[in-house]
Amino acid sequence: MSPTNEPDPVRWGILGAGRIAEGAVLPALGKSPAARAHAIAARDRDRAVAMAGRCSVEKAYGSYDALLADPAVEVVYVALPNHLHVEYARKAAKAGKHVLVEKPVALTRAELVAFDGVDPRLRIAEAFMVRHQPRWQALRARLAGGEHGEVCTVSSLLSFMMTREDDFRTRPEWGGGAIYDLGCYTAMAARFVFGREPLRALAECHRDARGIDMFSSVILDFGRGRHAVFAVSLAQASAQSLQVVCERACIDLPKAYVPSRTEPNLIHIDLSQDHAKSDLTTLEFAPLDQYEAEVTNFSRAVRGETVPFYGLDDARANMAAVDAIFESARTGAWAAVEGA
Repeated sequence: MSPTNEPDPVRWGILGAGRIAEGAVLPALGKSPAARAHAIAARDRDRAVAMAGRCSVEKAYGSYDALLADPAVEVVYVALPNHLHVEYARKAAKAGKHVLVEKPVALTRAELVAFDGVDPRLRIAEAFMVRHQPRWQALRARLAGGEHGEVCTVSSLLSFMMTREDDFRTRPEWGGGAIYDLGCYTAMAARFVFGREPLRALAECHRDARGIDMFSSVILDFGRGRHAVFAVSLAQASAQSLQVVCERACIDLPKAYVPSRTEPNLIHIDLSQDHAKSDLTTLEFAPLDQYEAEVTNFSRAVRGETVPFYGLDDARANMAAVDAIFESARTGAWAAVEGA
């Protein structure tokens, strides 16, 4: 225990020395009171050493397996290309490590059978940092309270212009494309807001010559006329929105997926039943680094504290929705969500 009787910071190891590691995860670990960046690994040891030096990480390894063998590492963050997530998350769990896996956790729900039989005491989760925002938690609590009536429609847009030709998102065999990169977020958001699983999906994906989806539009059917509708793209201007329409309120979250680190983050609630009027309330939440919130919550969960946590069952459910999206895009018809 630390001198303040707080649990000792959880020691993290990072697999992969890419942009997500240096730009998001390592800075978050550096700021979190509950976590510490202990080690980083890359297949190019010089790259790992350089990043460790820049980011004040104690150890650097030239192989992923060497990091997994480090007895001081308690949590492994899998920050590798999509097609390697399951393989190395499974290896980390077999080595007795808790695991936070960069999204998407897998390329299909079926791949997650790899986690059958792992130690149930281990914390394993998919890294959707957005749902660790206090704003998202407040939204869910408000909806669960029922004061605005039942959720009827969720709509969302998430896009950016991909410009790097060597980006891993351009490679279909690595899990490239808009659905894997962005649609997993919007599917998760719909499930988070409705608080249950969709029954079926209808999707249209426009693929480029490489075979990756650049524009995708999706409807998720939650039953009884309750739908989530979203669009994702890797080939248009940066945009992000999340709107929830209840029986008695229209709720908007500006900058829903990438909140401001310098200005208040907002929830707009319009109670007006007349298009020509407005009855607007705005809730403010402090600026934040949502990656710090995520690694702090995960670390506290590892220490046994009660915090927001979403484990393998949630990851399986989200991948079931993604599977149905791709199946619908392939056939042009509604596709059932497995397990719904």
